[in-house]
Amino acid sequence: MNKRLAITAACLLVPAGCAHSSREPGFGEVRSTVATRTGLDVQWNRGTPADVQVTEQIRALLAEPLSADAAVQVALLNNRRMQAAYERLGVAQADVVEAGLLENPVFHMRPRWPDRPPSGTNMELGVEWDFLQALMIPARKKLAGLQFERVRFGVMHEVLAFVAEVQEAYYTLVGAQQLAEVMRVIAQAAEASFGLAQRLSEAGNLPDLDLENHRALFEQAKLEYARAQLRSLDVRERLNALMGLWGDQTTWTVPAGLPEIPAAEPALDHLESVAISNRLDLTEAGREVEALASALGMTQDWRLFLFARIGVDSERDTDGQWVTGPELQVELPVFNQRQASIARLEAELAASQDRLTALAVEIRAEVRSLRTRLLLSRQIAERYQGTVVPTHQRIVELAQQQYNFMLIGVFQVLDAKKEEMRTYRDYIDEVRDYWITRSRLERAIAQRLPAGLGPDNPRATGPTAAEKQSTPRPNEPENEGQHHDHTP
Repeated sequence: MNKRLAITAACLLVPAGCAHSSREPGFGEVRSTVATRTGLDVQWNRGTPADVQVTEQIRALLAEPLSADAAVQVALLNNRRMQAAYERLGVAQADVVEAGLLENPVFHMRPRWPDRPPSGTNMELGVEWDFLQALMIPARKKLAGLQFERVRFGVMHEVLAFVAEVQEAYYTLVGAQQLAEVMRVIAQAAEASFGLAQRLSEAGNLPDLDLENHRALFEQAKLEYARAQLRSLDVRERLNALMGLWGDQTTWTVPAGLPEIPAAEPALDHLESVAISNRLDLTEAGREVEALASALGMTQDWRLFLFARIGVDSERDTDGQWVTGPELQVELPVFNQRQASIARLEAELAASQDRLTALAVEIRAEVRSLRTRLLLSRQIAERYQGTVVPTHQRIVELAQQQYNFMLIGVFQVLDAKKEEMRTYRDYIDEVRDYWITRSRLERAIAQRLPAGLGPDNPRATGPTAAEKQSTPRPNEPENEGQHHDHTP
């Protein structure tokens, strides 16, 4: 090869710099944001010694009855869906690195053989480089950086939404197990009532119609208990999936009852503004608008020059003489001046701006709805706790007194107890809905609501001895006869 060609090619091939991709790009910001807003930790499994510590931490959390925070922590550390979300950071970081790289030069060689003397081989050698792409590197890096920020905020939002999803599954499970226990007690009461009815019927003191009514109530209670157990099983498996657990890991337990509703709500004013400031999906949508605006500007600025190469070309003629000189290739924007690309980006930019505005409106509506629902859920649960359930407890006590004085029959006492249990079941539903709504509101504003008593300090909805007068608790049915296995 001609010496001048070799020198020129070597100059073009010298790298302008080295670019490396971080092993955990942007993950530090994700971890910091999640810790600040939830008090929990996240870990990107990259085969490091820290992963062993995570395994031990998960084992320790599962050894104790899970609180809501413990369940969320296990899910954040162990769920593969979250690990896949973190990998999106690596993909976006690779795009940033690629945007800062120079285009590789292109080498070409064209040997040709003459069909008559002089019979020397004609050889053409050349190297080309798209210098225009080097001039566009700053604009490309800016665009890639905006796209990376969009992905980072998207991952953060996905993690916080996942936290709320796990919390909702947790409260649903605890409520379902508590309801299953209530249905078990109802089934026991129905069994006692039916057993007594059978004995009265055998003695000839109860019409067949009444006996069959008691049989129907007993069978219905068993079916409701079975449905409650099935519901509890389904929700438990859903929580297993969210926590990424299988095999021996699925033997974890949860408390017997839902946490008590806090004594008072924190200030719920200005939650819309808090949500607009905090919501990371809104920030993600804003970064998308910026990225599209940057892409549109870059396309408009370079619409006439998107392809330009410089290089050097050397040719040896058949007589052995070398001819060397520079080479320039430039696209002529005669027909295509990027009109379609610009129109497409303009439409995409307008659509992204509309989505951003729509998302802000939807966030405000969601926050208002959840705030109202939270307050109403509290009012309903407090009404059940302070009035409805105690009223039914009093009815059972009075029925028991009248039965002791032989003023009413035992069936009326059992019916009163069953009605008390159904009322208590509705109370549990309201407490569960309160905590689920609270979790959804925290997701909507992208931060925790402070509370005196919350998931980290759970107490069952049943009372302690000192709280017997203030917190409702179902009465166990009395043994009006021998109980049989009521499990369907």
